[in-house]
Amino acid sequence: MKKFLWADHFLQDLRYGFRILAKTPGFTLLAVVSLGLGIMATTAMYSVIHGVVLNPFPYRDVDTLMSVKVWDPGGRGWRTYYSTDQFLEIEARNSIFEGVIASTISDVLWTGDGEPRRLRGNHVTTNTFQILGVPPLLGRSVARDDGAPDAPAVCVLGYRFWQRQFGGDPNVLGRELRLNDVRRTVVGIMPPRFMWRGADVYIPVVFQRGKAVEGVRYVHLLGRLKPGVTEARAEADLRPIIEELKRREPSEFPDRWRVGLLSLKETFPSGIREILWILFGAVGLLLLIACANVSNLLLSRSASRQREIAVRAALGAGRGRIVRQLLTESLLIALAGAVLGVALAHAGLRAIIAMVPPGTIPDESEVVINLPVLLFSVGVSALTALLFGLAPALYACTRDLVQPLEEAAGASVGGGARRTILRDGLVVAEVALSLVLLAGAGLMIRTLFVQLAVDFGFQPGRLLTMRIPLPEQHYPDALRRNAFFQELLPRIAAVPGVMSAGLNTWMHPLGNWRLPVEMAGSAEKDTRPVIMHQVNAEYPRALGIQLLHGRMFTDQEVVRAERVAVVNQMFVKRHNPDRDPIGRLLRLPRLQEPPFRLPDPSFQIVGVVKDVINAGDQVEPEVYLPYTVTGRADYLIVLAQGDPAAVARAVRAQVYTLDPNQPVTNVKTLERVLDEEVFSYARFKMVLFSVFAGLGLALAVIGLHGLISHTVAQQTQEIGLRMALGAGSGDIFRMVAGKGARLLMIGIVIGLTGSFAATRVMAAEIAVSQLDPVSFAAVSLLLFAVGLAACFWPARRAARLDPMRALREE
Repeated sequence: MKKFLWADHFLQDLRYGFRILAKTPGFTLLAVVSLGLGIMATTAMYSVIHGVVLNPFPYRDVDTLMSVKVWDPGGRGWRTYYSTDQFLEIEARNSIFEGVIASTISDVLWTGDGEPRRLRGNHVTTNTFQILGVPPLLGRSVARDDGAPDAPAVCVLGYRFWQRQFGGDPNVLGRELRLNDVRRTVVGIMPPRFMWRGADVYIPVVFQRGKAVEGVRYVHLLGRLKPGVTEARAEADLRPIIEELKRREPSEFPDRWRVGLLSLKETFPSGIREILWILFGAVGLLLLIACANVSNLLLSRSASRQREIAVRAALGAGRGRIVRQLLTESLLIALAGAVLGVALAHAGLRAIIAMVPPGTIPDESEVVINLPVLLFSVGVSALTALLFGLAPALYACTRDLVQPLEEAAGASVGGGARRTILRDGLVVAEVALSLVLLAGAGLMIRTLFVQLAVDFGFQPGRLLTMRIPLPEQHYPDALRRNAFFQELLPRIAAVPGVMSAGLNTWMHPLGNWRLPVEMAGSAEKDTRPVIMHQVNAEYPRALGIQLLHGRMFTDQEVVRAERVAVVNQMFVKRHNPDRDPIGRLLRLPRLQEPPFRLPDPSFQIVGVVKDVINAGDQVEPEVYLPYTVTGRADYLIVLAQGDPAAVARAVRAQVYTLDPNQPVTNVKTLERVLDEEVFSYARFKMVLFSVFAGLGLALAVIGLHGLISHTVAQQTQEIGLRMALGAGSGDIFRMVAGKGARLLMIGIVIGLTGSFAATRVMAAEIAVSQLDPVSFAAVSLLLFAVGLAACFWPARRAARLDPMRALREE
């Protein structure tokens, strides 16, 4: 019976709450919008957290999928890739995995269907789909039988490639695609979230000891862990295997090493996980500001409802019953805010995902408003209803409930000191929390400006970049690859608008191959790696890299693949500080190993060039070698005049003249490459922090404006009395605005203290000091100025009151 009575009371409270909120549409709209903005930001960020951090992969029992990680305790990095023979050894000898798979990403040339295209191919062992545990959307996946010597050549398509290239046509099943000159039958289409290593096409491969597979040198290893395997047992099981592999190939592993497991979730960059959690904390602060704002609105309205509450109490309603009624109204506001917030979050998610820097989240991540996110939003709504509704409800019921009835006889309904203190405290909290958000945004803005101001040592504006990946089946050795580029580069140089054309294995400032170096005749051995570039003689000129000492190697030296090298200033500083480097020999021992196998990896230094930024925001030691030594360069950098698109078309035409089946990919200006690869991460952090801080500032200012306006309304008679006793308009203006200024100053001081503590969490994400005085001063002044502006109109209205009318005000 009590359950039915409770339900009946709850329905009564709901109906009454709807009527009360409908009678005050302005208050209701402001409260719902304020809360909706907070819930929007919280829901949107939780959607990203859920899709990227908590549940990024669609694979079966994803927490049991582990890579074998070998790392150097001295901090020189770790690896999860192995040669095919090493993979076979680990697969055969381990006792901790139910199954082990290998995959390797490589360029796949698709020809025979119009313009040649480069696809992102994933060569996978035949048990890959079984271990990952995701069934195909259409057809079948790769089976073990596909690895038989006489099995027909097959492939499986990724969903995005299928949609992009074939428009989702199911009739593509059974169609033959010519991939790397092999006709393969499409046997399956994988579902949308199956993006194992972001491939367009999956090709089965079988490894045999001692036998090389075309296009495959190293593979990424992943295993499904058996139940109950601990980290200690895994290390004990894998250590003797790695010891044997190191004994066979000592150069493949560090001198000091450890082996362990790396979960699949840990294989993507950790930086994005950290900044997402920081942003999630930021929206938590924004939600608190929204709650404080709505709580202030409820306190403001409570004065006008004191008589109503007193009447209900006089008619027999207990304090608990009244608190439940007021909390029910808060719950209705929270639910309406949740509906608005989820709708806004759904609309804003696409914009957030569009800003996520490429390559920082798993390809499989699905960021959507799904059931877990909706449940989270409902939970947040219930929590916010308590946060912003409990204090006003308790306050309304802790006053003497008879007093408002006595005041009805003619006394004015005053605000009460406790309510004033509580409202002032809520506004101070809003200002303080807003300053914490603004400080974070200020540091992120400063970080982006610092990065944009970096002098890379070259001008990216007129540089056009593109990749010309030569397929191994057409160009199997360095001789043929070199011949292709030696014929292509003069053709490109003759294209109208081309001022210079450079070739490299990668491009500045995105790093390149890192190899340990030795200086001949040096007693000290600095094994720290240097960045190795394999370039043509024109490359420094194309980028505008200044020659400081000696000379650049010549075109003839490049054609003859002579062992000459040019180094940068940082290389000289680190490896040759006290001697003239010209004429000295440097050695790159790693070039003696596969796939290069140089008999003598010694190079004579012939020149020193100016430092340029590469692989981050610090100058690194760099070595430039003729690209013909290994024949591995395929990135073209063109210094161009005029329309970049026209130059790109002309370059493509020259490539197709030499080889009609050779694709040209990744055609972009270097300025765009920098924007996407270097600045996008800082911009992502800055934009989101700024949006959240802007919302927090707006809510705090609305709260302050509402408080000052309510204060003026409540103190109308007092203001009239002051003016009647001789106070001027300026005195009244200063009195009202002064209260706002005092609250702002208190909030800013508290906010600065909180910001100093909060920014420690952001230390790894910013390029300036955690206590950057410019950022903190700027956001403090901004908040104070905007807050004072919010106080201006209420103060002006108070200063213009007619004293006689004010004294007669009820």
